[in-house]
Amino acid sequence: MSRRKKKSLFTRKKVSKPKYTIGIPADSEWKTMPDFASFIVADEEGNQHQFSIGETAFILPEGVLPDKLHHPTAYWIGRIKEIRARNDEDVWVLVQWYWSPQEVNSVIKSFDVSGCGQYERIMSDYYDYVSTASFCDHATVMRYDERSIDQEVFDSDDFFCRFDLEYRARKISPNITRTACCCGVSYNPDRDPVMHFCPRPACCAAYHQECLQRPTQRLDATARARKFIESWPDTDEQLSIEDLVGSRPCRKRRKGPESSISDPLDELPEELVKAAQQQIVKGVQAGGVVGNVKAVVAARQLIYRSLLDGSLPTDWEDKVDIEAAIPPKRKSSPVFVCPQCQSLI
Repeated sequence: MSRRKKKSLFTRKKVSKPKYTIGIPADSEWKTMPDFASFIVADEEGNQHQFSIGETAFILPEGVLPDKLHHPTAYWIGRIKEIRARNDEDVWVLVQWYWSPQEVNSVIKSFDVSGCGQYERIMSDYYDYVSTASFCDHATVMRYDERSIDQEVFDSDDFFCRFDLEYRARKISPNITRTACCCGVSYNPDRDPVMHFCPRPACCAAYHQECLQRPTQRLDATARARKFIESWPDTDEQLSIEDLVGSRPCRKRRKGPESSISDPLDELPEELVKAAQQQIVKGVQAGGVVGNVKAVVAARQLIYRSLLDGSLPTDWEDKVDIEAAIPPKRKSSPVFVCPQCQSLI
């Protein structure tokens, strides 16, 4: 589950004159300066905050004083790569920057900022020397792989990163079309109400509702729920629940008339089946930035393997978040078919 402790972005008293006067070190000087593993910044109450190599931090933009709090999106964000100092009061950091979508657009005009969220940042290969006087607080930027079926959930006001920028090559990776909907427009977690995700290995993509088509076959609620489960994250084959049960290599046959054989799903925990029956969705009205992808996929994978093996792991409840599978405030969505594999999504 996501972390909730935030707030801070500690402030410091305004100082009229900086204690250092030499300025930003040149590359040649940087190589001669002694290096350190961490540095300390004190807030206005005297509390000390330690920053170490490899950590990510909020950094004051140029010209902004640290004497008041700003909205988190107003700060720059960077990763600490090296720490060096001229003396105890003149400490500098080599920072690898996360760029805002607008900054990326300033060097790659084709980069569409309308497809990005306000908390989205792009990891760049651009570095600067930054004074420790500009450091405000520790930051967390979640890596978000839209095609991953086990992406960790994070909150709607957490910073996240989907893309990387090669500054000199003016290149964004992965290719945006690889993660975009079939319409070519990227998912904007601040704007798009509901995106439908297909977990098939060859698909692993999300689509805007308005870009999808309704199924031609009319299905009742029970049949729909079953079809959702049969959109397996484990295989691209169109396998029914009965197909899996019948493919067990050493399947034990039940005694008695054929009509007494129950639905294989009846042998599984009701809450697990209910989680697997959910549509996989994300968006403003569908459970947040990441949505219920990981939870529903985990439920379907458990069912898939238990139908093949004939048994469910005793610790299955530790493998799937039942509550996360069902977005609490989401209204039921229309049923659609995946543009690629034609599975129900």
